[in-house]
Amino acid sequence: MAAPPEVALTDLNGYWVMSKSLSDPLDPVLALQGINWLIRKIVSMATVTMHVIEFADENGTTNITIEQTATGGIKGETEVRKLDWSEVPHSSGVFGEMNNRSRWTDIRSSAESGGGGPLHPWLTEGWLEEKTAEEGKEHIQNWVVNERSGWTAEQIWGFAEVSGERHHVRKFLVKKGEEEAKAHQGIKIISTEKRRRCVSHFYIAQIPNAFFACARVGKVQTLMSG
Repeated sequence: MAAPPEVALTDLNGYWVMSKSLSDPLDPVLALQGINWLIRKIVSMATVTMHVIEFADENGTTNITIEQTATGGIKGETEVRKLDWSEVPHSSGVFGEMNNRSRWTDIRSSAESGGGGPLHPWLTEGWLEEKTAEEGKEHIQNWVVNERSGWTAEQIWGFAEVSGERHHVRKFLVKKGEEEAKAHQGIKIISTEKRRRCVSHFYIAQIPNAFFACARVGKVQTLMSG
């Protein structure tokens, strides 16, 4: 379904599904990333569902964990995005070893590419003006480097109108040497999740039996919902 107005990048908590009808074909991008023909065909037919958990840590940094499951025999993966531009390694059964950097960005002013210089114009076009978004948090930028395969990928996340409806969209540009490939991916929301904070300001998410858990290193609190 379309994303309701209250759903913003500052709260992506819930379940999402990648929509083929709202997206560009991924084959050119995957080919440039060195993915073989058979895997590309399996990916093109698979349905990918994402469970997104978003929270601010004790330093106020936004963290996004994405638990992905897919049909077609593709192994599920968990991605971690830490929006302070620190390097986070990730090992993927499809894409191999990568290093990711993520941050909030303002594409309307002086957004810079992860590789230096200005963002590619295509990455900055076609977005909705989000009145509900917090200032400076209208878009998320991801920069991915796969040194072994020799490619980089730059992603911009936001909301755009696709087929007359508001949807979460990710635009990504892959480069390898002088070659480049790009695609946008429309993502439909399935359901949202309620979230709260405990008195220590650590993120807590609703779990079964109407309890809330607040976790930190070496300490876990369990709170009754009220």
